[in-house]
Amino acid sequence: MRPVRVLVHLNNLALGGAQLNAVDIARTLRDRGHDPVLFAQGVAGPAPLVEVAAGHGLEVVVAGGPDSPHGEVRRRLGRLAAEHGSQLLHAWEVRAARNSYFGPGRYGRLPVVSTFYGIRMLRGLPRHQPLVLGLGALLGDGRAFGHRDVSLIEPPVNTAADAPGQVDGAAFRREHGIADDELLLAIVTRLVPALEKDAGAELTVEAVRRLADPRVRLVVVGTGPSQAALRARAAAVNAELGRQAVLVPGPLADPRPAYQAADIVLGMGGSALRGLAFAKPVVVHGAAGYTAVHEPGPLVEPHASRCMYGFGSGERSPEALAGQLRPLLDDPDRRARLGAWGREWVVGRFSLDSVTTAFEELYARVLDRPAGAAGWLRDLEQMVRYEFTKPAALRLLGR
Repeated sequence: MRPVRVLVHLNNLALGGAQLNAVDIARTLRDRGHDPVLFAQGVAGPAPLVEVAAGHGLEVVVAGGPDSPHGEVRRRLGRLAAEHGSQLLHAWEVRAARNSYFGPGRYGRLPVVSTFYGIRMLRGLPRHQPLVLGLGALLGDGRAFGHRDVSLIEPPVNTAADAPGQVDGAAFRREHGIADDELLLAIVTRLVPALEKDAGAELTVEAVRRLADPRVRLVVVGTGPSQAALRARAAAVNAELGRQAVLVPGPLADPRPAYQAADIVLGMGGSALRGLAFAKPVVVHGAAGYTAVHEPGPLVEPHASRCMYGFGSGERSPEALAGQLRPLLDDPDRRARLGAWGREWVVGRFSLDSVTTAFEELYARVLDRPAGAAGWLRDLEQMVRYEFTKPAALRLLGR
């Protein structure tokens, strides 16, 4: 494919799955001869994703702050597109898609591709520009919402960097006082109510309490609004068990040592996939109390089509999770078999190289289309309805 100058609009600067996916894909595009530049709206506190991108030799252009007016952010996005000579804009998630639509993509001047890696379709995305979904289960919903060009490109895993032996897991265990003969459960997540990520961590803390197994330790790596409550619950469980069974150390810019150190990984989405890439057995978290061991059998395709997520009955049962964990904790051979199978499975389906190739093919298809404002104008009423009053929209459009 001929080189492409692509402007990548990140949804935010948190160490979330979609943002890390965007950085990994941009780096791989750069290594293949393309010219990506990254853009994001500023945040109030630290922006660790900027450091992650810099570690890959990528610059993130940050505009404004969390409360900056939409128009200011979009004007800066437009100036960056002009300075860069961008041929295509790749918007990650809903806010970035809206900024792109009303910014450099206005009147169809710059083609825009939007990627949405959520688990439930949202309205307010432009319907006449290409939309990439990460879950096969959402393709029907995307079309039902009126999207004309929907593709499935599942979230990538950097199976070269996320691989057994690439980082020092033993050092992570020593740093946190975890003995070689202890069994470590690891969760790497953002501790936020969205997608019930915090609920999965809370459920696992309670499962550790019920296991009451002196060999078992749990580490929850990550931060977010629910961190203080989780730390308080961990302290109560540790006091009850009389030992430091649960650790909540906070975020890591590079969480790979936690995956490498683990005996079992628990989580959802990209975190679960990374656990598999490190050849660890994985217990998948989901909504409404869902937990399941990821193993060969009937759950493989549903987990894949939902990007390692599930939907429970509403009963959040620590006993059921403890029942799933106990056989894994007691059987090192089964852990090894599941780890080897999981590594092979994720490399075959979710490797960064194959996902980047899929995006290259989409870019080529979009750039081969004739430019025009027709599709942009067909979305205008819908986009105004979801974000602006009519007078504000007309001012934004310069009318």
